Amino acid sequence: MSQYQRVVARAIPGYLEDLVGKEKIALILTLIDRQKTADEIVGSGVLEPQVVTTLLQKLKDEKVIVPVGGASRADRIMLVTDSASDIPQELARERNITVVPLTIKVDGREYRDGVDISSLEFYSLLRNSKTFPVTSPPSGEDFHRLFLDHIAEQDILAIFISRAMSKTFDLASQATRNNFNSYLRQRRTNTAMDNHFRIDLIDSRQVSMGETLLVLEASDKIRAGWPLAKIKSHIEKLVDEVRVFFMVDNLDYLARGGRIGRGAALLGNFFGFKPILGMTGGGVDARSRSFGGARGQRKLIDYLKEDLRDRAIKKIRVGICHADAAAKAETVQELVEQAFPDQEHIVSYFGPTVGSHLGPGAVGVVWLPVSAEQ
Repeated sequence: MSQYQRVVARAIPGYLEDLVGKEKIALILTLIDRQKTADEIVGSGVLEPQVVTTLLQKLKDEKVIVPVGGASRADRIMLVTDSASDIPQELARERNITVVPLTIKVDGREYRDGVDISSLEFYSLLRNSKTFPVTSPPSGEDFHRLFLDHIAEQDILAIFISRAMSKTFDLASQATRNNFNSYLRQRRTNTAMDNHFRIDLIDSRQVSMGETLLVLEASDKIRAGWPLAKIKSHIEKLVDEVRVFFMVDNLDYLARGGRIGRGAALLGNFFGFKPILGMTGGGVDARSRSFGGARGQRKLIDYLKEDLRDRAIKKIRVGICHADAAAKAETVQELVEQAFPDQEHIVSYFGPTVGSHLGPGAVGVVWLPVSAEQ
């Protein structure tokens, strides 16, 4: 019996099992566990339709199952992302999102992003470091252990940092290919689950809040009871809908990462240019040049307004990120609230992984249309 089935079983009155028999109750639990609709469960013939209807209603009232065209399990899909998404830890905990940490090496010491070092601690180190930090993805073995630990109970959907920026996606994909038989054997230990398991990976072609907004959209659809295949297709269609605009304080970090030329960085730093950057095709590109300050922060919002001007979008989710630049983020947040009232927005740090490539003082804003379809 799976963990979810045990939770459901505890909500079923004991007398009902005595009346109809343990085997029939077990069959009903299996149908619920496999996300069969209420109509399918009632029409299965396992129990009298009136008995099944009453039982399902009780389980819904107890909030043990979630009605989405029938009964479905709330925890059938495990949602995974990486620490380069910069999703706030409290939000990840609230939505039961697993965050796999990347590693940062600063002054010869390695830290797991968000585990061994916080954003505040990282920027304190960065400001005093004489060398640029180095980042590395999780190992294939990290992904293998994670997948193996959960595949018996759940299918897995993972949304990762752009493949153009990190090998995270490729290492996770390699783990799924190399260990397929191990996952199949593990899945077969749970007789309540189908042997056909899914480990679906998505290249977000984004980083930081752009990645997080896709993760949150996937989380919304999991909560709404969508099947994994439908969620994956939906998120892949939204990848190109994400809009990202950000501005850095010091161009040296981008130059070291090869995002801009060293000559351009020297000139930009000398004249005080703050380029407005975005994401295209999974990589960073320059949108315009600004002289920084409040003018540059307003320019970020102007880009969002221009992007939305001729589009019939009723609801968006906005992400605001900063690299130890709370005052800038507060200004951007105020501008967002003025320009897009009554829209959901999330504020977070550029964490150690992303901050290593942007440097202190960066600020950015991201938006994504929120699907109303349930």
